[in-house]
Amino acid sequence: NWVKGCQWFHYTLVDADSAINAMMWQNAGRSGIDQWNFVLSPETASQDPSGDYTRKWVPELSTLPTTGLVHRPWQATEEVLQQAGVVLGKTYPHRIVTNLKKERAESMENVLKMRRASQDKNNSRGYDLITLPNGEQTVVFTKKEYRIDQEGNVMKQGSSASTTAYGKSGRGAVNRRKG
Repeated sequence: NWVKGCQWFHYTLVDADSAINAMMWQNAGRSGIDQWNFVLSPETASQDPSGDYTRKWVPELSTLPTTGLVHRPWQATEEVLQQAGVVLGKTYPHRIVTNLKKERAESMENVLKMRRASQDKNNSRGYDLITLPNGEQTVVFTKKEYRIDQEGNVMKQGSSASTTAYGKSGRGAVNRRKG
């Protein structure tokens, strides 16, 4: 439940922003109005190129000999794991996601399935529509790979650069209608 994480995180933040915090937790739980789908995979070590952070905060892996193995212990040989005192499944858990591309494809298909079941929440350009408290609807950003046409087909990317969520010109960012 994203609400529990949101409440705890909000409590711990010094400069909490209620709207942003709730939106980000909804998105992380795949229940928000916007599908931010970024992947911070530990395998790439993009957030910890030296391995120092992982060694400090995941001491179970700190004695593995290389940065690559600190981020991918399942690639180590049994001998290396034994020398480091790592027993996968005991001192460090087995991987949860073993095929990131497959999991991402399944996640995308699930989002598209949900969007196809809610065609009334998409405008003709494939963008999400939300109903405001006053009953009006407004357009919100929707990632290209999630934009579907009225038949439920993913819209082709790379259409006219002058086309926006609001129509051809993109002028007048308010394009609302009564819901």
